[in-house]
Amino acid sequence: MKELTLTECSKRKLDETYLVVYAIKNEINMKKSDYIEKSDIYTLIGIDTKGYRQFINIYQDRVNNKRFWLDCFESLKARGLQNILFLSVDNNKNMKRTAKIAFPDISFVDSLTDIVPKFSKYTAEKDARKLASKLHSLYTQRTLSECKEELKKFSDIYNNVIQQKLIHKYLNNMDNLYKYSQNIRLLLFKHSANMEFYDKIRLSFNSNNNYICQIEEIYDKLGSITNFFGFTSFKKREWILILNDIIQIYSKIDFI
Repeated sequence: MKELTLTECSKRKLDETYLVVYAIKNEINMKKSDYIEKSDIYTLIGIDTKGYRQFINIYQDRVNNKRFWLDCFESLKARGLQNILFLSVDNNKNMKRTAKIAFPDISFVDSLTDIVPKFSKYTAEKDARKLASKLHSLYTQRTLSECKEELKKFSDIYNNVIQQKLIHKYLNNMDNLYKYSQNIRLLLFKHSANMEFYDKIRLSFNSNNNYICQIEEIYDKLGSITNFFGFTSFKKREWILILNDIIQIYSKIDFI
């Protein structure tokens, strides 16, 4: 089967509703004219109403263009997208502001592909997956009380000044997140496949001597796009529980 180009993928018809869209950020060296600068590249991945991972698009952030992300979201709506329930993203204020304009009912949650590398950078933990697992666990405990107990243990282990600042910035305000059921949080922080995607790009362009000229180079470097998308990483029973809890919150949207 012939692989789609990035342009073809970017024009593909989208589903009406994505339960969550993960905005996965990678910092890439990009050549512009006669100089090279670091650029934030966002890959948008959506989970549809059947639990399947779908590639949406790859974008280079335009920090000085306040309309850039609004134009991006409007283009997604032109492709058929009507609802994004949750956007998993770093603290990109312009993206959040314009997403709220395009999709007024959208909610924002932390992105583990943003938080995990920050902790890894200042942690002597040899096994990065172990650290990622601990962070994931904080977001997906059964109750807020259990989360706070685990957070205390986490804080006792990762207790240098930098780590404590990161904990204060990212992990000390779980109350709002824990208003959602554990099933929904397991969906929002299904991080393993996203970290694999993040690492694939990071390892492909991890040298200061590496740079790209066109964003298509990232897409081409991924190899077969079907290795990452078009599958579900939830068991049938898990997905039924997730969808059941989502439907109770968003009763006006047709998920079935």
